Amino acid sequence: MGGAVAATLGLALAATACSGGGSDDPGDAGPTGPAQATDHPVTTRVTFGKVTGTLAPQVRDRLAQQVGQVVTRWTEAAYLGGDYPRRDFSDSWPGFTAGAQREAHGDRALMSNEDIGDRIDGVVPHRSVVRLDVLAVKKHPVGITAHVFLGFGTTGDLEKEVRVKGRLFLTPTDGGWKVFGYDMTKGAV
Repeated sequence: MGGAVAATLGLALAATACSGGGSDDPGDAGPTGPAQATDHPVTTRVTFGKVTGTLAPQVRDRLAQQVGQVVTRWTEAAYLGGDYPRRDFSDSWPGFTAGAQREAHGDRALMSNEDIGDRIDGVVPHRSVVRLDVLAVKKHPVGITAHVFLGFGTTGDLEKEVRVKGRLFLTPTDGGWKVFGYDMTKGAV
């Protein structure tokens, strides 16, 4: 149990730095879990990376679905969804804890399209991939790092290809899995 507590503490400490520091593309990791579709013509592919501890196959399937939905809701609200051009991205962080929402609002040019929203008239998603690293204690997941990769193009006055990638740190709550920290990058290709 001491090792699990140390690993959980390490996960929490790693999440306190919410800045852009590169993360590898999770696109080629492990077996694919259930995919989550968005309102756009892109499907989020959810896979598993490192699992510390033991998880039953049905637990893995449930995690892939639940965390895939958290990530998809965020990417829809922050980058892909809504009417463009727009300036309001205040509701861009569903599935984030209150503290993580405050941090993301402070990083809104990174954690949403607020920096370009008034110069584009649309978004064309190309790729959405999530790889889950899971810490399980007594066969129950207690922490997840979701490695995220999102690629999309913009249309309108500003036409460019954008890549959002990095890590979301999630914890189980009474309301489901919530993002409590992140380490993301966003940039033009």
